[in-house]
Amino acid sequence: MSLTLVLVEAALQTVPEAIRSHPQIKRYARKREKPPEAVLLDRAYHHSAMKALPRTHRNYSPEKMGRPDIVHNSLLQVLETPLNWENKLTVLVHTQDKKMITINPKVRLPKNYTRFVGLIEQLFADKRVPLEGEPLLSLEQIALKEFVEKHAPSGTVGLSRIGKPKLLRDVADSAAKLPAAIVFVGAFPRGHFTEDTTRLLSEIYSVDKRSLDAWVVAGRFVYDFEWSIGIAQKRL
Repeated sequence: MSLTLVLVEAALQTVPEAIRSHPQIKRYARKREKPPEAVLLDRAYHHSAMKALPRTHRNYSPEKMGRPDIVHNSLLQVLETPLNWENKLTVLVHTQDKKMITINPKVRLPKNYTRFVGLIEQLFADKRVPLEGEPLLSLEQIALKEFVEKHAPSGTVGLSRIGKPKLLRDVADSAAKLPAAIVFVGAFPRGHFTEDTTRLLSEIYSVDKRSLDAWVVAGRFVYDFEWSIGIAQKRL
């Protein structure tokens, strides 16, 4: 019994071409000593520039873009866990630009956000980190539908406020009965899964009446899954 956790529609992208010439972007890139196309879009630094984005950019509204911190916080929550240490967890990030990031369970991500941003920028440029030896992070271009068709023959569960109400522990119990559970958590700041993503899900569950941050949902689900398969009890 193992878990594949996919952070989907992740708000993790380099600056779109449409705003690379914006003064705010150019100043930021110059300060970072990088070309505008090589830096991550981040609403904390690029809010004014993002107002110039088309209302719909690559099928994603600007309100769902530019939040690398969501992925950072979520990964910190799930990678330093007994489930990962016991080699029962696979973590992937699928971005709004259809890039899939595969996370080596051995990776020790920087807890400092600035260093994390630099690491992801390096990954986007080189497609793997490090360049030599065993990759700790790797990047490929793949549609989410293609990934599901290849890896989720028994179905995929999504966690969203618009799903059917169900206790998170009950969702984890059900997932633990599958040979290899795949669970989607949205890694964007607001809104819901797109229709394309929703069509890939066998079930969608809501685990609270309020929207919860992605890292809260991901971290709590991993913990409940540990209980469901007995890892938490075994390690005491």
